[in-house]
Amino acid sequence: MIVSVLYPNHDGAKFDASYYKAKHAELAKEIWQPERVELIEGQAPGGGAAPFALIAHFHFASPESMGQAMANPRISELQADVPNFTDITPTIMVGRAL
Repeated sequence: MIVSVLYPNHDGAKFDASYYKAKHAELAKEIWQPERVELIEGQAPGGGAAPFALIAHFHFASPESMGQAMANPRISELQADVPNFTDITPTIMVGRAL
């Protein structure tokens, strides 16, 4: 199972990718304990604005392990950290690789 967190870009959006990588993603790893994490920083071909500032994929071994991660009482720490690096409201998608 994969939990994808997408940060859609918009004019004037604040997103600190360095903070996300160094602090927020590390906090998410500590709390959720995924098998693997992929961070994709948005870049637009041709120099325009990227449609997403960042997309993070958190890979879990099973639906049960993902459910345990999402039920962790420390999840409020992750939510409280979001204003430290962005003003973007993230979109969360749960899925599986095909």
